[in-house]
Amino acid sequence: MNQSSKTLESFQISEQAKDIRDRLSAKIQSEIIKQGGKISFSHYMQMALYEPELGYYQNNLQKFGEKGDFITAPEMGNNFAKCLARSVQQFFSESVEPTRVLLEIGAGSGILAVNLLIELQQLQALPTKYLILEPSAQLQSQQKALLEQHLPDYFCNIKWLDQLPQKLNGLILANEVVDAIPCERIKRVNGQWLQMGVAYDQGEFIECLMPLSNGENLPESLIGKNAQDRYQNEYTTEYRPLAKGWIKALANSLDSGAILLVDYGYSESEFYHPQRTQGSLSCFIGHHSHSEPLQYVGLQDITAHVDFTQIARTAFENSLEISGFTTQAGFLLENGITEMSDEVSVNETPEQRYQRSQELQKLLMPGQMGEVIKVILLSKNLECKIKGFTLQDHLHRL
Repeated sequence: MNQSSKTLESFQISEQAKDIRDRLSAKIQSEIIKQGGKISFSHYMQMALYEPELGYYQNNLQKFGEKGDFITAPEMGNNFAKCLARSVQQFFSESVEPTRVLLEIGAGSGILAVNLLIELQQLQALPTKYLILEPSAQLQSQQKALLEQHLPDYFCNIKWLDQLPQKLNGLILANEVVDAIPCERIKRVNGQWLQMGVAYDQGEFIECLMPLSNGENLPESLIGKNAQDRYQNEYTTEYRPLAKGWIKALANSLDSGAILLVDYGYSESEFYHPQRTQGSLSCFIGHHSHSEPLQYVGLQDITAHVDFTQIARTAFENSLEISGFTTQAGFLLENGITEMSDEVSVNETPEQRYQRSQELQKLLMPGQMGEVIKVILLSKNLECKIKGFTLQDHLHRL
């Protein structure tokens, strides 16, 4: 047993969590039997994260913040939202009135929406409408309570959607959403790619191998003429065919405006580097990161990094322009994160200044979020520019 498994076994989970785990496990087991004894990893991940009422993002257990399983950039403080507001302000200032609409996909705890709208209010750049597409009823309820508490006068302009709007004119925002789209896992075995799946044996879920379905969807790096020599036996990685349909849906929804995606990831050449032998799949529970996706079913986040070259290629195929690509550090620095922090720190206590310093390090440092989180801007019929993509222009890396 590896150290990760030993650590995992030490977690204490509530009776409610055990009930969710057991009910969801039974559903997945039933699906495996129905499918002939095994299912693809993406099928498993879809059920583990999104099965109604039971999946990780659908049940009512705490997920975000100090008491949850992980902390995203917006959960650390308001610096991320304040910088993002500068980009949104520029977009709105150079747009005609009908395009002053902001759609957030997967709003999580709702804290990004709160801090972003508060800052836009300070900048006198509030959107005419703030739309939220959130599939989780539990998270919707949490978001509504938080937004009504902090923005009572603006709350009537916020609307929750159950599907993408048609012919949206405005800005679409998705922070750490793509990495939660179910992915496929594949492994190199005797010079061929095989699909990794999930089976059930003697009371537990186990990994299994399956013939590769839709091999033509594999990234070029994995099937090109040099692939045979590039990847060693047992090389394991992920790819995300469902992201193509997601980007296509966004492109069809957007009539004019922009799509801003913020997520962990790399360009294709970095993502499928021969030395990245175990891929990027990670699980999070109780602020502990590990690589055991078949444990704690429904109680842990399962995620894999984003191949931004695939995102850009799919966007281009769906008549979107790739208008910017940078690191989170580059985006935040160009939007004045250090200057804003310096202004605020004058009136803070030493403890508050220390906490703010720690937040900035996590947001900006290469070993933290600064380099591994990327920001990509996709646009359609967009005349204006959006601040944040000039200081560190990484378009050439796609």
